[in-house]
Amino acid sequence: MAEEAGANERLLRWCGMALVVAGPLIVAASLLHPSRETAATIIASESRLVAAHILFTLYGVLVMLGLPGLYAAHRGGMGRLGLTGFLVAMLGTYLIAVTGYFGFMAPVLAREAPATLDTTIQYPPVVVSSGVAAITFIGGYALFGIAMTRTATLPRLSGVLVAVGGPMHLLSFGISQLVSTAVWVLAVIGAASLGSGLALAGYRLWRSPAPLRQPSSDKQTPV
Repeated sequence: MAEEAGANERLLRWCGMALVVAGPLIVAASLLHPSRETAATIIASESRLVAAHILFTLYGVLVMLGLPGLYAAHRGGMGRLGLTGFLVAMLGTYLIAVTGYFGFMAPVLAREAPATLDTTIQYPPVVVSSGVAAITFIGGYALFGIAMTRTATLPRLSGVLVAVGGPMHLLSFGISQLVSTAVWVLAVIGAASLGSGLALAGYRLWRSPAPLRQPSSDKQTPV
């Protein structure tokens, strides 16, 4: 039993470290990414765009490795809200990583067939998948962050940063791409908030992989 407990703690520590590393990646990716993707800006900032999408992909991989450990270690205080947020956030992170693959193809399309860029983005399956990705990412992190704030074994600040940062980052990202680049700074601030919240929670998990048991938040406060 002691050996199994030790193995579980080591696994949770690795999950925590994955989140610690993921935090700065989403900030760096947001700083590198152009505030708007047009044929001209894609060609002009090709290396930055590709680098940004590589970092976004690595962020998604690390979060999908680390978030299950964070939830497993602190699920006792998260209740049904935490479970819902965890599942939806995992789905949103996965879908964003998948749809982000377009960033690797965009420079080729911009050079060889720039007219197809808008057509590709407006293609119904792409619109639907991108919409589902955005809704699940925003909703998942908002719910999971709120659940984190109700968990006595995690820093309350980490939950606030996640709950605010996830929606701020993606909403501002989308508005900047579709409407006005004036809000791009909010996308970067949102990324910093989300990344900091995950890194802070990951550090706590790395330092203390086996938190004390506590009653479910469903019994502490109503959802």
